[in-house]
Amino acid sequence: MVTVMPGTMPHQVVDTEAFYVLPVSGRVGEILGHFRGLAIHEQVRDRRGDLYSFMGLAPVLPDGRIDVEHIGRDQWLVDGRLIYVRQPRGAD
Repeated sequence: MVTVMPGTMPHQVVDTEAFYVLPVSGRVGEILGHFRGLAIHEQVRDRRGDLYSFMGLAPVLPDGRIDVEHIGRDQWLVDGRLIYVRQPRGAD
């Protein structure tokens, strides 16, 4: 049950990380290492076939959330904290 003051709208919390999650359809190339038990692949592909290369780990805020303000243009989250950057078409 949500209690709301009269005359106000209920506050909805939005998970901003969800806007940056890349739906991966395939993993390409060598395994560069592991993070939290998951393999870090050199590259991944999305559902459209676009290619993304591993860039690094996403920064984390003191409360444990991903600092989405530091995720740049054409950068996406894979497996929680891995950042991959989109490659230009024809780069593969």
